[in-house]
Amino acid sequence: MPTPPSVLAHLDERIRIITRPDGSLLGLNCGPDSSGNGWQVDGRQSFDGGITWTPASPLVALDAKAGGWGGCQPVATTDGEIHVLLMCDAHTGVFALPDTPRQPKPLMERHLDVWHTRTDGGGSRWREPVRIWEGYTGSINSAIQMRNGRLVLPFAQLTTRTWRERGDGLDAFWFAGANETIVLTSDDGEHWQEREVRLKVQTPSIGVYGAVEPVIIERSDGVLWMLIRTQLGRFYESFSSDGASWTTPRPSPLLSSDSPAGLVRLSDGRLVLLWNKCLRFPYAHGGRHVLHAAISDDDGRTWTGHREVARDPKNYDPPPSHGDHGTAYPFPVVLPDDRILITTGQGEGRIVLVALDPAWLSEQTQTSTFSLPAPTQKPQTAEIRSVPIDGRRLPVEWSAFGCAGVDIVPIAPDGPPETHDAEERDAALQIRRTQEHWPACAVWNHPLGRRGGYRIRLRLASDSEGCQLLLTDHFSVPFDPEDEFQAIFVLNVVPATGALFPVEGNESISQPSAGAQLAVETGQWHDIDVRWDCATHQLSATLGGQSVTSPQRHIRDGICYLRLKPVSDAMDGGFAVARVNLAVES
Repeated sequence: MPTPPSVLAHLDERIRIITRPDGSLLGLNCGPDSSGNGWQVDGRQSFDGGITWTPASPLVALDAKAGGWGGCQPVATTDGEIHVLLMCDAHTGVFALPDTPRQPKPLMERHLDVWHTRTDGGGSRWREPVRIWEGYTGSINSAIQMRNGRLVLPFAQLTTRTWRERGDGLDAFWFAGANETIVLTSDDGEHWQEREVRLKVQTPSIGVYGAVEPVIIERSDGVLWMLIRTQLGRFYESFSSDGASWTTPRPSPLLSSDSPAGLVRLSDGRLVLLWNKCLRFPYAHGGRHVLHAAISDDDGRTWTGHREVARDPKNYDPPPSHGDHGTAYPFPVVLPDDRILITTGQGEGRIVLVALDPAWLSEQTQTSTFSLPAPTQKPQTAEIRSVPIDGRRLPVEWSAFGCAGVDIVPIAPDGPPETHDAEERDAALQIRRTQEHWPACAVWNHPLGRRGGYRIRLRLASDSEGCQLLLTDHFSVPFDPEDEFQAIFVLNVVPATGALFPVEGNESISQPSAGAQLAVETGQWHDIDVRWDCATHQLSATLGGQSVTSPQRHIRDGICYLRLKPVSDAMDGGFAVARVNLAVES
């Protein structure tokens, strides 16, 4: 039975992990040395799959006369050596030592040059770092060795491009941002060559980055596949047969916030992707509240899973006013048993080490139930910004931050206790509008299905105006005001006495674009069956003899999110959900 992702550790730094030939792990980090007056690359080892680690020890001393240092992208090559790509700010103030104020120069004067160091003797000796590229790059997120031995390093460089000086040709008709992706290669692990590659992507507004933080992997056919971070709500992709020449970037089917990806290959050839499939939030053009994972058995053409593997532990607090935050920047490594370790996260208290069983990404069923804490457990302090209101937390696959009126409540049976099963005597998820200026919504993530269905045990309160079930393929914050417009399918569950439009008995009817409407008796539990099919572009919902259908609103390839919210802004008794059962087909 696959196990869900687990957090092995909360970290102070985002270590980059490689697997050594003996199966042990080496976690690398670049930062200040123990004296606080210099810089170094240090390493720590794990011999139990990342559960425990040795203390950090210095591996490479970095010359403080060259500037401040950061970044640390390792590549373990087939000859048993380790190559590390680093960034040095050349005294332009990008990095600072402890207790030293950071005083970065204006952006166009900054440097983040790329340096390279490597081992000899099977990893026993380290060479002095050598600068291999001069300029400004914001981050290095990927470097690989091709099967033919070539090392390939992609990254973005800052240009002088502005809206006033956009360029010629098609560039004059839009804005490609101030950055573009370039590539360095090395055939001997020592000498690096910058290729004639300038990969650009249009931007949605003036003043944003453009094509940055690329990640690459070699497909089974030997073609390199690059995913490029953009501000367009999706990755762009480029391909190369040799690492030197690359195709013009094109939009990929992968929805994403303005955040980088992580890519690894399992021993059986399948690919695993880590990314923020988040949209419609101001920070990072979609947000970084959750990190997703998916698995592909056809070299990235189709993906299974789309499940949350990490969540910002501070989602229920307002985001900080400065500095990065969230779950972004995943750096995965495959262990000898094909489990995946992921270091990810940004900001104090947010960097985690996650263990992922890739088999979990192929599951096709999921059930969610709800329970209350034992009577001896003391509830947490209730605050309007920390929902659920009474402090009890939702099951881990649910999100309700930024909302009010979302709670886990005991179920009051409709008759004598002996007539009700244990589930009805336990608890339910209650959603109701309780604050005029606070929305009420709960968001459930599950395996992606191009076809699939829910069985939802649901009850409308006697004074409820109904609830909405919104089915979609991406995460947006629970308080997203545009979620209904972006939903792939919409189902409205309304009181039989107050339907939005007439429902005639057992007759199957087709609904308008506002979504299907299913009428139910209030104050009673109902088991509603909901089916969707993205091939026929239709949703159907049944309850007893009543059946309704609704067309697909957006052409997408599957559903991996269910959003539950009141159908109106009225402050009423809302609705409760006792159980959700899911089965999908990929």
